[in-house]
Amino acid sequence: MSQDNSYYKWVVLSILFSILMLGFGGMNVIAPLSFEIDNDIGLTLTQLGATVAFFTLASPIFSPIGGVLTDKFGARLVFLVATLIVAAAGAARYFVTGPNQLIALMFVYGVGFACYGPVIPKALSAVFPATEFGKANGIVWSAIWVGSTLAFFFGVNVLSPFFGGWRMLMVAIGVLSAIAAITWALVFRDPVAEVSEGGTDIGVSQEDSGVPVESGFATFRKVLRTGDIVWLSIYYAFCIAALLSILSLLPRVLGDRGLEQPGMMAALLTGTLVASSIMGGMLSDRFGRKPVLVVSVIIFALSVPALLIFSGPLLMVCLVIAGAAAGPFLPVSTAMPVEMPGIGPLYAGTALGILFMIGNTGGFFGPLITGWLMDTTGSAWSGFMFVVVLLLIAPLFLIKLRIHQIPQGAQT
Repeated sequence: MSQDNSYYKWVVLSILFSILMLGFGGMNVIAPLSFEIDNDIGLTLTQLGATVAFFTLASPIFSPIGGVLTDKFGARLVFLVATLIVAAAGAARYFVTGPNQLIALMFVYGVGFACYGPVIPKALSAVFPATEFGKANGIVWSAIWVGSTLAFFFGVNVLSPFFGGWRMLMVAIGVLSAIAAITWALVFRDPVAEVSEGGTDIGVSQEDSGVPVESGFATFRKVLRTGDIVWLSIYYAFCIAALLSILSLLPRVLGDRGLEQPGMMAALLTGTLVASSIMGGMLSDRFGRKPVLVVSVIIFALSVPALLIFSGPLLMVCLVIAGAAAGPFLPVSTAMPVEMPGIGPLYAGTALGILFMIGNTGGFFGPLITGWLMDTTGSAWSGFMFVVVLLLIAPLFLIKLRIHQIPQGAQT
């Protein structure tokens, strides 16, 4: 199957979308089901937070490992193993008898999920042309917001009753993930895998085939020395720290303001993120990656204080604006390593592993610092203004960033 086969490339995209939606939705469904889980095994708010924290902590450790393995063994094999780990850990939550077991399984779940980030853009770059790469990446990464929205809206009232309780829902998520993983392995044609199966026998050298010849550690050092991936990773860390701070604390802040249904209001932001992730990728194809990231982060920064000022319809408008501005962060940032000089598709997996290693470290500490500032000062303004400062500093790290991407509108 070739890159020009439009049917094949959209099938690949659909499989990636499904796996990502199930994976992130399977993580986020714990929060709305926390009351049911608490009645079963006992789950304090601190332990609930730990399920998310340990899921996130797996990324800085295993994303770079997954990236190096992706460059060495190909996207098909690494993504298959990673998804099977997610499926097994997700289904194993059926057997937990206490919170500590659940937290441990969420860490294992995060180990598999950590490898998704390096694989997805590299796999998409193998089947989509450069002029459609940003759009395709945006569509796939919007799956995390689709999964989150479905988990929050339907987890308690629909999914848990339908499957007979939270434990059987965990099994269902695991089984569906395993089916998607097997489908992926059967459908995706990996250039690295094809070379290892005999591509070098027809005159293609290992260097030309897209298979790194260095050891994993040597590849990691080589990519890190390019500098560009470090600047992008710091930008991404600041943006994700800000976004996760808002997503994790906004319902509580809106509730403290006396607003009704704060969870539904916050879901308006995540719902907008679905569309804006896709649109952000498309706009970056036409106008360039860096301009879209700079404009997006500035608009998001300006929208944050408004979330503490307005209510009613004006607040809803501000939530939509914030979601629209934050959508490009993930898909556009993850598209850029493939287009960096000295990295390209050959070392994209390793570069994306570094991106998620540094970026998700910021995503872990951002909400903790923001929440601490709010608790210390007794005001949401201190935490939200910290978020604004992060967002306004972030574009400075893009100044020296180099990529080869050419806006679609500039092409002849």
